[in-house]
Amino acid sequence: MKGLIQYIPLVFLGGGIGATLRFLLSVIVVQFTQKAWAGTLFVNIIGCIALYFGVKFAHFHTREMNFLIKIGLISSLTTFSAFAFEIVDLLKSGNFLEAGLVLSLNILFGVFIGIWMLR
Repeated sequence: MKGLIQYIPLVFLGGGIGATLRFLLSVIVVQFTQKAWAGTLFVNIIGCIALYFGVKFAHFHTREMNFLIKIGLISSLTTFSAFAFEIVDLLKSGNFLEAGLVLSLNILFGVFIGIWMLR
């Protein structure tokens, strides 16, 4: 833990950038779709793709890049908590089919991109 303290500013910077990107991209997608879950789905897909390209081509081999991009930026860009909240909200409002669709799409795209990364 002691040696990791020096990386907090990098995680903070990457996290701020990722959270801001998440907000802006989600707002844009929601304006077009009128569905809150669509913004979350979009940033989760973008985050998975960004992680794929980062691992495959940018090689997050330095600790600094790992903390700035992978842990800071991409981790704050994607979110599981909003995903879970939106599914519960859809279920509570009786939109069972839409909740199932949102759950399936997030998992399907996440797993598909994960398989794509590992091939």
